[in-house]
Amino acid sequence: MDHILHLSEAVYVGLFRKIGSPTEVRIRRDVRDTVEVVKKPVHIMKGLDRMYSGSRREGFRLSTSDVDWMFWPPDHKVICDLSQISLYRIAQHTVIMMECDDLPPGFTRLKLMSPSNDEKVRSFCVEINDNVYISSKLFRDNHLEFLQSYNFAPSYKSHGPCSTFCQDEILELDCAFCFRSHHWPAIALPWIQRCHQQGWPSEAVMSETLRSGFHVIPIGSTPDNIQEWRISFSVAEQKLVYSMNHTQFLCSGLLKMFLKEVINSNEGSPILCSYFTKTAVFLVIQYNSFLTWTPENILPCFWECFKLLMYWVFTGECPNFFIPQNNMFRFKSTGAIQTVLFNKLHKSYRKDIPSLLLSETFRPFLSQAILYRTLRVCIDESSIITSTELEICFFEQICENANQVSSAVEFPALMKNIETEINKGLTSIQEATVQFMTSEILRNTAMLKLCDVYQHKNRNKIYYKVSNVSKLLKLSCTLGCVSDILYLAMYFYKTCRYEQSLTCLQKTQDRMTKPYIIYHRHVNVDMFRRYTVGMSLCHRMRNALVISIELHNRYIYIDELILEQKTSNENGIDILFIPPLMMLHMMLILNHHRLGDTIRSQQSLQDLQTLLLCDVGVYVPPPLRDISWQILGICQKIVGTFREL
Repeated sequence: MDHILHLSEAVYVGLFRKIGSPTEVRIRRDVRDTVEVVKKPVHIMKGLDRMYSGSRREGFRLSTSDVDWMFWPPDHKVICDLSQISLYRIAQHTVIMMECDDLPPGFTRLKLMSPSNDEKVRSFCVEINDNVYISSKLFRDNHLEFLQSYNFAPSYKSHGPCSTFCQDEILELDCAFCFRSHHWPAIALPWIQRCHQQGWPSEAVMSETLRSGFHVIPIGSTPDNIQEWRISFSVAEQKLVYSMNHTQFLCSGLLKMFLKEVINSNEGSPILCSYFTKTAVFLVIQYNSFLTWTPENILPCFWECFKLLMYWVFTGECPNFFIPQNNMFRFKSTGAIQTVLFNKLHKSYRKDIPSLLLSETFRPFLSQAILYRTLRVCIDESSIITSTELEICFFEQICENANQVSSAVEFPALMKNIETEINKGLTSIQEATVQFMTSEILRNTAMLKLCDVYQHKNRNKIYYKVSNVSKLLKLSCTLGCVSDILYLAMYFYKTCRYEQSLTCLQKTQDRMTKPYIIYHRHVNVDMFRRYTVGMSLCHRMRNALVISIELHNRYIYIDELILEQKTSNENGIDILFIPPLMMLHMMLILNHHRLGDTIRSQQSLQDLQTLLLCDVGVYVPPPLRDISWQILGICQKIVGTFREL
């Protein structure tokens, strides 16, 4: 028993390192929650509400954690019975009635109860027995064509109910267009009674879950059923995952990783996807009240969930957590595939710990625990992850959730949301997130104003219209991170004020070359701790964080990068990322060249070339080396120097 406890602790530490500590997961969720509140008025798809969902939204950062988005028209309301129609105004809302009769559990037809004002929705409708229904196939196919028509997303492909953006055969972004209901479906009402009986989730979580409603997504029980829609509980599932303790959350991650690295390692299209593992954890938590979900017990908890998955494969039945009558293995785990998969699972279960050694992630931790049985494995968070690593985690999250271009029209609504958030009692994480976003919104608004103005041919109006741009950019610099000053330098360069641009660049260079700077996880920990001692998180962000320069390819920032932005856009990339030091040296070269200072422009070119040749991934991350070489070529052409490298 002591040995199992010892091995459990070793696996827990491995999961801790791979998936994250409780604080890291909380940081990811807090940042995302704050971003969603502030950026609520910013629509990626105009006229549609949206939700960020899936395993990344829940707090996972695994290689299989794709980005999932759901979009729906907010004025189209799905109801579960006729009595709910009185809750909506027919003049303002399109009411859609669910019909579940004679359909497999968990699926429905959507009947229009009032005309839709959306021409696209009307084009998805078919008439059956004098009633108008929305076709799931027409809906799904049309939105796929809609996404493919975008310049930045020509490679979207159909993937179940989603349109999936693929790059290098890796799933990166799933978009599901759907409809939303703020009610709870009748077929899932027994779930409420089951929760009361089993005591999980808590009453508070269950009430919040019921208020979240559900979505209907365009996929039938079989490919031939083009009128059927599937009931989806994505919001409810997210709330349930949030209610888990950290051991339960890590156990879900352990199942995902074990299936990927051991069970599905040689499978082209694995049957057991991550959704089934999440369902298994939900059901084990709810029904097995005697199981202790603690770090020392993570292996027994894992094998309980694994046994349930194995049982589902054996019987060919995997019940949906909210609608158990919905067998999610229908047409999947059957025949020879079912037999092969069960034998593989059973073999792994009989091997026990040796099967876990087949996982590349856990082999090092388990091997150490097996070799040194008396070695104490410390599972305390503070002993595994440092405060600096947690701050780096936070900085990564705010950068990951940035890159959302806004327009001048949305600026007042965004700032109003920020004001509302500031007036709340914010944690240090939320406060720093709001500050970062304020800086980002000010910067984006200023730069987009500048880009829009320069599309006009009347140069006499330019200086009048950009008078407020510098104010917004200067305010952004006082709130944001170190590299934000580069945008102010770009503004001065764009408006032909080269001396002022150089002043900004010199200040930026001085700040970005400090020994305590953080960029792409690279940091001198001792120097960072020494310099930032006693500082608030907001202050550390302003003084130590450097992030890549983001140029949205729909806008022209400086003429010298037009071709690179155009090429990036043609390759399906919406934002061109540039290492800040590369941008700094490029701007130095351009400004000196415009001022006719040949000596300084040559010296800056030499500095740029040295940086690119000597860097080992600290200042020029590997994914950004291609654009960095392009920038070197641009600068050489401008200065007129072509030396053999």
